[in-house]
Amino acid sequence: METDGPRRLELPGFGMHLNKFPRHGKYFGHALWTGHRFMSVGLKVREVRMMDFMNQITDKPGWERKVFDEDIVKAWYEEATGPRTQEMNLDGDVYMTEKMFDNCIKELRDKVPECKDTGLVGIFDAEIEAVVKSDTVISPALAGLLKAAVRPLEDIPDGKQDWHPGSDHMVLDLLHPSLFPMVYGISRVLPFGSVPLHGCAHLTGSGETSDVPVEPPRRPGTDPFLLGSTQWLPSDIAWAPSGATKITSYINNLHPDDHTELYGVLEQFVAAAVPLWERCLYVDDIDGYPMKPRITEIPRGDEEDFYIPEGVVYDRPPLQDGEDEDDYLWTEEYIEWRDAHRILTWPEPDDYDPSRARPADTRPNLRVDFPGGLQVIFKLANIHLTPSRPEYGGGALHIEGALNDRIVATALFYYDCDNITESALVLHHPVDSEELRMIPPQSEFESLERWYGISTNDSALQRLGKVVTREGRFIAFPNVLAHRVQPFELADRSRPGHRKILAMFLVDPHIRVLSTSVVPPQRRDWWAREVRKVDPFCSLPTEIFELIMDAVDGFPLSWEDALEIRQTLMSERTWATKTFDDEMADNAYNFCEH
Repeated sequence: METDGPRRLELPGFGMHLNKFPRHGKYFGHALWTGHRFMSVGLKVREVRMMDFMNQITDKPGWERKVFDEDIVKAWYEEATGPRTQEMNLDGDVYMTEKMFDNCIKELRDKVPECKDTGLVGIFDAEIEAVVKSDTVISPALAGLLKAAVRPLEDIPDGKQDWHPGSDHMVLDLLHPSLFPMVYGISRVLPFGSVPLHGCAHLTGSGETSDVPVEPPRRPGTDPFLLGSTQWLPSDIAWAPSGATKITSYINNLHPDDHTELYGVLEQFVAAAVPLWERCLYVDDIDGYPMKPRITEIPRGDEEDFYIPEGVVYDRPPLQDGEDEDDYLWTEEYIEWRDAHRILTWPEPDDYDPSRARPADTRPNLRVDFPGGLQVIFKLANIHLTPSRPEYGGGALHIEGALNDRIVATALFYYDCDNITESALVLHHPVDSEELRMIPPQSEFESLERWYGISTNDSALQRLGKVVTREGRFIAFPNVLAHRVQPFELADRSRPGHRKILAMFLVDPHIRVLSTSVVPPQRRDWWAREVRKVDPFCSLPTEIFELIMDAVDGFPLSWEDALEIRQTLMSERTWATKTFDDEMADNAYNFCEH
């Protein structure tokens, strides 16, 4: 009787088009994926300020206790409504009203139990839990282990350091997925079986060449610029019975035999990141977003949202023959006077409702929902400043990865900061400008623009806020948000300073991609170490062996090959973000017509 053999591997880019997946499945949101991206209804500037205030409070040491101390709360109120805030450019508004403040304090108090239980604080949580931060989840001991385990990657000769292209020798890449990535049509994939963690380099060159993507019939949200000809290679992560996580396939560009300690440390960081990812991820489906804004009042139009203060009267000229009583309302003189004297009524938040918080049962349970494990991409980078290069200009606003990387969430840990000024990560979300456009009556959109802090022809990207990225902080956010690093500089310009970061990118577990479990290592230097172990190469003089390796052409990939591929990858990801930016620009606010 004939029996079925092992099933041949089929994943996007190998036996399956990059775009082939269940059309109507549930997935985590992704900014580059039309139909599965988060589109905010738009947040009013007052709600953005409320979230900014709560973010600042939760940055204070001991805030969980202080928020119940009425004397401290009173001092916060005086600060939030005092002279300093009155000097801010708030378009005629105040930074905080009494109701805004009271609602913030109530919400902060409701956040305390979960914070004490988990060490996590959700911020910028309007329609989704946009950002989760913690200063306690990672212990100083674990942070110290990371520093020690990373040191071998730092202690390399100057000529072999990998300074990120375009960073002016400020950003040092210790571990970066853009080197030796998956390259469609070049990289090799195992159609059966898997690559072992230890001994992985022994399989270099094994497998079949991956597919070259052929453009299929266009599906919405699948611009070829968003897909790319390369893919970052994640590592497979398995669940351990103890609740820990295990890295079961090699981390690209981090040899498992050379960095055993770092692998063990990174496993602990993945386990620590899981609760943060579960807080900020959501399934994008027809049921809508898990939360609602704190201010739901909508603009009624300029006629109702503005008022002339009592006692202020227009001195209109005498009525002329043939004029109607109200004709003056359309004169240039009256309109000029009205615009100079009318005052905008700003919306107050809804009455505080504890139930607006995201229900716990709407959060994913990654271990239960995806028992087969996760896929995670790792990156380690240092930003070095010196007296001759004392300022870091910040990063560009971007989405993480290309669409075919399927990154749905990021976790960042800032494990070493020295002699630098405060830095922050700024986040923006896309807004459904068409929905906003239909709110005001024809030609009465000034109140809406001011309530939301937008203008006609602005790109439909709204600034959510910024989270301070200080040492010891662990943050996570979904890849539905665009983000950028703010500039910072040396605190003391007479000596060097640095900031060191661990980044982990979660691949959507609904859509598994090609990973290091099926793509053997592609590095020629790793392969050369394996070749050196066998006859006759093991007995050759070093100089002769190196000459033979230098003569190898094609696959496995050389360092020079990797740099060339990285340039292509970076260009494609720049185009992916540009495509997203262009789409947001095309989706610009336009209130001139309905």
